[in-house]
Amino acid sequence: MAFLMTHLIISKNISVIFDGQINNLPQFYLGSIAPDAAHQRANYISDYKKASHLITSAEVWGMVTDNDGWRDNIIAFLDKHKYTEHHDFIMGYCCHILSDIYNNINMWMPFKLKYADDLKEISYNNIHHQESNKLDIELALTYEGRNEFWQNLSKSHGVDLANIIYATEIEKQKDDILNLWYKDKARQDISSNKIRTYEGEMDFIKNATDFVAQIFWESLLL
Repeated sequence: MAFLMTHLIISKNISVIFDGQINNLPQFYLGSIAPDAAHQRANYISDYKKASHLITSAEVWGMVTDNDGWRDNIIAFLDKHKYTEHHDFIMGYCCHILSDIYNNINMWMPFKLKYADDLKEISYNNIHHQESNKLDIELALTYEGRNEFWQNLSKSHGVDLANIIYATEIEKQKDDILNLWYKDKARQDISSNKIRTYEGEMDFIKNATDFVAQIFWESLLL
């Protein structure tokens, strides 16, 4: 699925579109990176990520085909928390997952189908991950809005969502972003990327923003 910086840039776009509906930008940005904090849980298994991404089908993580059912789960979750104190965090949280749904429909599953034979070789799957990681680091080092992200995240605080994700995991995720993952990293040469290119990622961000915004507008008007 999409990496951290892609999620943050999409969330920034959404915060501009829904300026009047988002009151706490630090919590909104924190929500937009929170679902992946499942990786911080001890003895991580992929079912933790299914839970944090609100997938209730029997399908395994990375092989979800019921995108309509997944999207409906997010809409219901957003509606349930519409008037709660954590609404801004929940909007960010749902922004992340809806972006992953768009990625699943338009990038990840088509990629898996196109390269089904090649993906039997673990090295090919690694290429996808390696290119995504290099692109993420390059965006973290060069994106003009990165300081805004870091400043807002530093002001945010974790939220417990029972049986989904926990504040301690989110705080660890935030701390790793601010103090570990991009620290002392060098600029990345992404000119040879074939699967996750800079141009392709910018197109994805634009289209995913439109996808999330449309669902948010429909949900907020209900």
